[in-house]
Amino acid sequence: MWLERDFLPSAFCQADSEWIREQLNQLRPSARQKAMQKYAEVYQETYDTEPVSFRKENRARHEANVRLRRFIETHGRAIQGYTVQPPLAGTQKRT
Repeated sequence: MWLERDFLPSAFCQADSEWIREQLNQLRPSARQKAMQKYAEVYQETYDTEPVSFRKENRARHEANVRLRRFIETHGRAIQGYTVQPPLAGTQKRT
């Protein structure tokens, strides 16, 4: 069983914790660690670089969550073994 502190990035908004757990749960442990590390990096970097103080948290949440969602969409299904059938020869339109 994962301890909560081990299953969440080091930097994140508490309001997103349940969503982050759900997303990370779709990944293998090795990919999960990488995703958590990058999430924390993106969150912290965005938080630190946002010049407007009252926008820092929302901007950081947005950037980190979008990155995690795209990572899950791109890698999550492939890790689970889902693939897309290649197009049949002659069925693609030529430009």
